[in-house]
Amino acid sequence: MKIQQLLAGALLILLFFTSVHPALAQNQRQNAIGMEEIVLDNILARTSIRSYQDRPVEQDKIEKLLRAGMAAPSAVDKRPWHFIVVTDKQVLQGLAEANPNAGMAARAPLAIVVCGDKNKALTRVPDYWVQDASAATENILIAAQGMGLGAVWTGTYPVAERVEKVAAVLNLPDHIIPFCTIVIGYPEKPQAPKDKWDEGNISYNTFGGAKPATVDLEPQFREFNVNEDFLLNPFNYFTQPGGLLVCAGDRTSSNAMTIGWGALGTLWGHKTNTVTVYVAQARYTHEFMERCDYFTIMTFKDMNVLRYMGTKSGRDGDKAAALGLHVAYTENGTPYYEEAECVIECKKMYSGTFDPANFKDEVPSEFYDGFTAGYHSFYIGKVVKAFKKD
Repeated sequence: MKIQQLLAGALLILLFFTSVHPALAQNQRQNAIGMEEIVLDNILARTSIRSYQDRPVEQDKIEKLLRAGMAAPSAVDKRPWHFIVVTDKQVLQGLAEANPNAGMAARAPLAIVVCGDKNKALTRVPDYWVQDASAATENILIAAQGMGLGAVWTGTYPVAERVEKVAAVLNLPDHIIPFCTIVIGYPEKPQAPKDKWDEGNISYNTFGGAKPATVDLEPQFREFNVNEDFLLNPFNYFTQPGGLLVCAGDRTSSNAMTIGWGALGTLWGHKTNTVTVYVAQARYTHEFMERCDYFTIMTFKDMNVLRYMGTKSGRDGDKAAALGLHVAYTENGTPYYEEAECVIECKKMYSGTFDPANFKDEVPSEFYDGFTAGYHSFYIGKVVKAFKKD
C-alpha cells in the first residue's frame, strides 16, 4: 500500500478526535502545513499498552475508534468487517481465557474484537478480508494513540483453537470470523516508543536494490533586507502554526524554546528595526537571554521541532542534539539552527519584566493567575542580520 494512501487514511482518523485535542484542531484550522508531520508523529509514537487505569473509555471515544476502523481501505470497497465492542467484565474475562495473548483483557475496560464477515468478502479472492481487517485494526490503534488511549493488538486468526474459543465467547455465527482482539484503556503509565527504523529491510526497484543516487537540492540561506524583502504580516507572524523558536547563548552553550508571543516594528528612530520577544522567568532559556547580548528568532516547517522545543526543557538535556539539529553561529557568535527556514539575529537594546502593579486590564491579571512559570521578561532587540532559504 502506498504511503500516500496510509497518510490519507490517518488524516481521516485525526479528524475524528480533534475535539479531544483542541490544539491539534486549532492547527488544522489555521493551516494544513505540517499535517503530514502530525500524522507521522502520531504513528511513530504508538506503542503496545498492556496495563490500564481503572477508568472506563467514554462512549464518544469508542464511536470515534469504530469510525476510524471503518475508514480503512478494503478490496473493491467490500468492507468485510464486523466489530464487537466488549465492556462487560464477564465477557472480557472470557476473551482473556480464550486467547493466551489477551490475558490483559481481564483487567481492561474495553476490547474491540475485529471480525471478518465472509458473506461480504470478495468472492474471487475470499481471503482478502484478512488484509481488510488488518487495515481496520491499524486505524483503530492509531486513533487510540491520538486520543490518549493505550491499546494492544492480540491475534486470533488463523489459530483454529483461538478462533473457536473466541467465537464461542461472543456467540458468533459461522460466517463471522474473529480476526483479532484490540484491548484498550487509559494507560497505567507512559511507555516510550521503540525506534524500529532499519534500512536493512528496504530494497529499491528489485530485491536487494540500492537506494538511487539523488541530487542534493537542499536550499541555502541568503541574507535579505527586512525593510525591502520582509513581506509577512507582523500581526500574525508569531502566531503561525507551531510558533517560532527563540535561541540565545554562545559557542559554549545555548538553548532554544518555542514562542508564540512577539512583536516586529521600529523604535527609537524610524530606521531602527526591532523585534520584541517574551520569555517567562522560570524557563531555562531565560538564563541565556539575560546573560547574552544577542538572540535569534527562527521559523521552521518541521512541526516536530516546534512541538519538541515547546514541551521539553533544556535543563533535562540538549534538545537540539535530541532532534538532530545542527547548531551554527553568526559573525557575532549568536547560535541558530541550519534546519531553520528563516533566521533573524537581534542585539538586545532593552529588557524588563512585567510588573503586576502596572497591569491596567484584567487580561494580564487573569493570565498570570496560577501561571507557574512566573512573569514574562521582555527583550527588545534591533535587527542586525536576517537570512532565509528560498
